[in-house]
Amino acid sequence: MKLVGLLALVVGCGSAAQVPAPRTSPSPAPAPATPATPATPCIPGPPLVANELYKQLEAYSWSVYLGPDEAPPPPTTFGTCTVNRNIVRAADGTIVAELGCGVRVLAPGIVDDLGLQLGARGQDVLDRKPKPVQPLVCTANGPDQVRCRFEREPDRDTDSSWYVLAGHLGEDVLTGEAAARWFGPARIVEIEVSVWCH
Repeated sequence: MKLVGLLALVVGCGSAAQVPAPRTSPSPAPAPATPATPATPCIPGPPLVANELYKQLEAYSWSVYLGPDEAPPPPTTFGTCTVNRNIVRAADGTIVAELGCGVRVLAPGIVDDLGLQLGARGQDVLDRKPKPVQPLVCTANGPDQVRCRFEREPDRDTDSSWYVLAGHLGEDVLTGEAAARWFGPARIVEIEVSVWCH
C-alpha cells in the first residue's frame, strides 16, 4: 500500500500539473464617449427656457433703461444665481445671461424658442426654423465672431433672435444663401433671444 502511494506521488511530481484557468466573465466594453450634458445654470433640472427666464425676471430687464436718478430693483437670487440690475450670475460669478429687450444667453443650459442652446450648429437653427425661412444676414462681430439674424417675419413687429457664432466671415456682410452656407457648420457661442426687440 505504501508502494502504491509512493508511485502515485512520484508520477504526480514528474508531470506538469494542468491547472484550469479561472472562469471569469468578459469585461464590459467601455461605453462610447458622449458629450457631457451641460449643467443648467441657477436651477438644477432641464434647460431653462429664455422666454420664461425673461418673464420671471422682467422687472430687472428694465434696469438697463433707467435714468441716473431712478433706482433699480434690489439685487435678488434666482435659484443659485444672483440678479443685480439686468445681469444674472452663477454662484461662481460667471455671467449666465443679460436682460434687456430679450435675453442675451451667455452660458449653456438656457434654450431659445427653437429649443437650442450654446454649442448648437447654425444648421440646427436652419432645420428648426418655421418654413419658409426668412433671409439670413451675417456680419462680423469682432475678430473671432460673426453675428447672424433672420429678417423679420412679415406678420411680426419684433426682430428675430440673433445668433453669435465662432469664426471668421471673410466679408463685412453675407446675406441670403451665402450667409446660410457660412452659418450651417458654425457653432453658436451666444444667443440673443428677442422678446420685444426692434
